[in-house]
Amino acid sequence: MHLEVENIHHPQIKNMNLTVTDISYKAPHLHPEIELVLVLKGTPSFNIDGTLIQFTQKSIVLINTNELHEIISEDQPSTLLSLHILPEYFEGYFPQMKFIRFHENKLTSKNNHLFIYTFCKLLKTYVSQEPYYQIHCSSLINIMIYDILENCAYYEMHGNKLRTNTKRNQQLSEIIFYIEKHYAEKITLTDLSEYLNLSPSYLSHFIQDNLHRSFSEFLTYTRYINAKSLLMKGELTLTDICYNCGFSSYRYMNNAFKKYSHYTPNEFKKKMSSRLVPSNQKGTVVNYPPEQMLSLITQFMVDNNLNEFEI
Repeated sequence: MHLEVENIHHPQIKNMNLTVTDISYKAPHLHPEIELVLVLKGTPSFNIDGTLIQFTQKSIVLINTNELHEIISEDQPSTLLSLHILPEYFEGYFPQMKFIRFHENKLTSKNNHLFIYTFCKLLKTYVSQEPYYQIHCSSLINIMIYDILENCAYYEMHGNKLRTNTKRNQQLSEIIFYIEKHYAEKITLTDLSEYLNLSPSYLSHFIQDNLHRSFSEFLTYTRYINAKSLLMKGELTLTDICYNCGFSSYRYMNNAFKKYSHYTPNEFKKKMSSRLVPSNQKGTVVNYPPEQMLSLITQFMVDNNLNEFEI
């Protein structure tokens, strides 16, 4: 599992993508896309820039561009419909979208039923790929974004504030990259400060302010989530996992697991052994293929009376 700057592909329509996933855990990550998430099943928690928010079925989550977030649903996998859309998608007719940042991550529309219907209809249109589906998708996205702009508080980021935010994101990306690349080694704050050519004092405060953990806590957390990934694959002994992930002793790995999962490594291994959601380098995530996305969203719409006659 990686703490990462996520690269999202846009295979069908430029600057946007839709996915349906089952998630037990997705490690802290950020991306330049705005992300809208509809919870189709489950009660996931999102850790967004250090604030933990619980969501339920039919909740809508709004993630700003380059907003650090982590998804946690380990008791039971949650099924999420996600729209990732770059601000460039709106460049030809609403270029100020790239400057907008929303205050709230939990979205509430004046007509929530209609918004959810539109989101589901968007996925069906995207997957079905009937003639002119790109135009139909654009119209549905514009309805959703118009609703958000009308009903959600936001501010625009320009000038020095925008430059400062861009610099912050670049530094944050470099810190995450360095720690992810070297977490298995014995590294210190001084090593990182020399790599970035920044003072240890500045870097220490920057990490605390933006990652909401000290450098040592963040390094330990990175080692822990990578150890979890190896543990769930079941290919290595606990001792091998310990040293492959940079822990100086099994005791330190044991303490990390107790702190972050409330289980020992061995207890966690037994707990997860019956799970069907496989682990990969980004967390415990399963992506639905198009035909399953269509089937799932159709059933979701039937179960929740989401049809044009009920809107």
